[in-house]
Amino acid sequence: MWKYGAQSLSKLATVHPKMRQIAMLALDLSPYDIAIIHGWRGEEVQNALFDSRASTKRWPDSKHNRSDDIDYELTDRISDALDFAPWIDGAIPWDETHIFACVAGCFFAAAKQLDARIRWGGDWDGDGNTKEHKLQDWGHMELIFHAGT
Repeated sequence: MWKYGAQSLSKLATVHPKMRQIAMLALDLSPYDIAIIHGWRGEEVQNALFDSRASTKRWPDSKHNRSDDIDYELTDRISDALDFAPWIDGAIPWDETHIFACVAGCFFAAAKQLDARIRWGGDWDGDGNTKEHKLQDWGHMELIFHAGT
């Protein structure tokens, strides 16, 4: 029903192939259109997000700056994380966190179908409580490759 636009596809091209598969399947499962806001992030963008407190990580410590699964150099531009947003009537409903949570559920369903583990920025520890975290990053998803990471 939905298709990613050219900008979203270019950002998806910078994420780990498994995360790309998850994002594609999540879009098929979602009742909402989805935009990809970030995949891999360079030093300037990452540090600007840190300085604005939209991220708790400086370059190159974010999952947006690297992949734990691929042997690569920082210049290879492959990340284990992406930022998404629901796209409704030509806009992102930033204050509608329940819609972000619904889309996150589609990412989890897709990850389960693809035998992958992911972490959502709306509930970093995955315990179902979204109100206990210092940073609630409703549109953040990242791959988990190793227990405890």
